[in-house]
Amino acid sequence: MKIKKFFSLVAVLLVCVSSFSTTAMAVGDDAQVEAVAIRATGRFNMEVPGGTIVKANSSFPLEAGETVTIKASYTPFSASVDFGLLAPDGYFYYINVDDGSFDETIKVNERGNYTFAVLNNSSETISVSGYVNY
Repeated sequence: MKIKKFFSLVAVLLVCVSSFSTTAMAVGDDAQVEAVAIRATGRFNMEVPGGTIVKANSSFPLEAGETVTIKASYTPFSASVDFGLLAPDGYFYYINVDDGSFDETIKVNERGNYTFAVLNNSSETISVSGYVNY
């Protein structure tokens, strides 16, 4: 009976000790390492005066080849509006729309921090709302 209790105690101790251990692995030169992309969605709601550009308060990091999807609507529908991304070098990558609705994906060519921006090409203020998924 004592032997049975002893082996039961040893088994319980082994289970407890093994639950605290961690696995470590070295990565060699020939191993492939994959990065996990974390996507996020940001909601926006803004007023953009005529002839001006309004950009988001914060930027987000992107790797070359990554995409950003922008879904938005604005009023008045007849306004000409550019939706896009300000690149790290200051260049504005945009797509123009003039029907009140925008649902497009923009692919970036270089790594860096990008900022979502809206340019109102019309003379009157527009109300814009939607989502940016990056």
